[in-house]
Amino acid sequence: MSEPTGGAERSPDASHHAEEPPDASQPATFAKEPPGDPEPATDPRPAVLAAGHLWGFLTALRAEGVTTALPKQADLLRVVGASPPRDLTTLYWYARITLLHDIGELAAFDRVFTAWFRRGGLPDAVPPPPAGESDVPSPQGPGEDDPAPREVLPGDGVEASTLSTYGRRDFDTDGDRWRSVTRALEAAWPAVLPSAPSRRRRPARSGDRLDVRRVWRRAHRHDGEIVELRHRARPPRPRRLLILVDVSGSLRRHTPGLLRLAHTALRAAPARTEVFTFGTRLTRITSALSHPHPGRALRAVSELVTDADGGTAIGAALHEFLGVPRFVALARGALVIVISDGLERGDCVPMVRATARLSRLGHRLVWWSPLACSPTYRPVTRAMAAQLPHLDHLGGVRDLATGLAEVRRLPAVLSGPRRAAARRPHPPLPTGTDKPLPRTEAGDLHAGGIR
Repeated sequence: MSEPTGGAERSPDASHHAEEPPDASQPATFAKEPPGDPEPATDPRPAVLAAGHLWGFLTALRAEGVTTALPKQADLLRVVGASPPRDLTTLYWYARITLLHDIGELAAFDRVFTAWFRRGGLPDAVPPPPAGESDVPSPQGPGEDDPAPREVLPGDGVEASTLSTYGRRDFDTDGDRWRSVTRALEAAWPAVLPSAPSRRRRPARSGDRLDVRRVWRRAHRHDGEIVELRHRARPPRPRRLLILVDVSGSLRRHTPGLLRLAHTALRAAPARTEVFTFGTRLTRITSALSHPHPGRALRAVSELVTDADGGTAIGAALHEFLGVPRFVALARGALVIVISDGLERGDCVPMVRATARLSRLGHRLVWWSPLACSPTYRPVTRAMAAQLPHLDHLGGVRDLATGLAEVRRLPAVLSGPRRAAARRPHPPLPTGTDKPLPRTEAGDLHAGGIR
C-alpha cells in the first residue's frame, strides 16, 4: 500500500461545503483571515455581495425620502473602495458625510442605517473597537466630547461634484403654472435689451451726414434750388444676447425654471439670442429651444443635453466655448448672461480667466446665481471673489419670478459703469448672522458653511 503524498485528503463534508453557493439573501459580512494562514485566492463573490448590500442601503434611503444624488452615491462607493471601513462607526460616518446634505433627514438616515447594518448581521462579523482606540464619534448620537452637528445649508458646495454623467432628464416639469410670468417676460425682454448703431447708414430726418444724392434730386425738381436737406444716419439695432445656463447637479431644482427663462428670451428676440448649457460639457441648445411651445422646446432640450444633474466644470466649459471662433463671434459685443451658482470644484483659475475674457469680449457680463436670492449670501468663495471684479452685475435668479425682477433691473445695469459688481455694497446681514466665516482646508470661504 502506497503512502499518501502531499497534503491531507479532503473530507466529503468539507468538499460539499466548498462547492455550496453562497446565499445571496444574506447581508454581506467582513471576515478577517487568521494571521498565520497563507493568502487565499481572490474570490469576487464577497465584493459583489457587499456592493449589492450598499446599493440596497441606498435604495432604502430613497424609499424613506432621503435625497441622495447619483454623484454622491458614486462618491460613497469610491470612498469605500479606496479606504475600506474598519468598523461600523467608520462606515456610518462615510455614508453620513458623503450622502446627507439636510440635517432634517438625519433621523430617517439613522433609522435606515440601523436596519441595514446593525440589525442585518454585520456587527457579528466585525468586533467592536477597543475603548480608547476609536477616534470616530459614536453614531448613536453626540456624546459629551462630540462636536455639535453642523447644519448643512443650501449653497455650501456639498452638492458640487466633478463626476461626469451621461443621460437625459425631462425638463418639462413646471407645466403651465408660470404662464402669466412667461408672458410678462416675453414682453419685458425687448424693452431692456441693449442696442448699438448699425454699420449701414439709412435715410433719416436728421443725422451726422448729408444724403447728397437725395438732396440733388430734390434740387433738380426745383430748378436747381436746394430747398430741403436730407440726411443719412446709422439706426440702432439690438445687440446679441448670449445666455449660458448651468445644468449641473447643484442646480437640479432650478434647471427647468432657468431653461424656461432662456426660452422667453429666445421667443422675444429669436434672431439675436443664443443659448448654451454647461455641466461637464458645453451644448448649444438654440435650435432645440426655439420651438414656440415651451413644453415641446424643453422636451427637445432633454433629448440634446446629456450631462444634466452631473458634475460641475465651469472653467472647462467656458474655455471650450472660447476655443471655438464662431462661438467667440457670438459673444463679441453681446450682453452675456451666465446663470450658475459658481461652485467650481478644483482649481478655480481657469474659470476666472474665462470669465475675464468674456467680460472683455461682451458689452456687459451679468452673472445670475440662485444663491444670491438669499439675503445672507456673500460672494466670498475663492472662485466668486476672484471673478467678481470682472462682472458688471451679480443678481439672484432661481425661477421665472426672480428672473422677471432681474430682467427689469437690466436697464440700470446697462446704463451704469463697467465691472461695477465688486463696487456695489451688499445689504447688511440680518441680526445674529454677522459671525466670522469658517475657512476650509482648500482655503475657500462661504457664508453658508464648508464648500
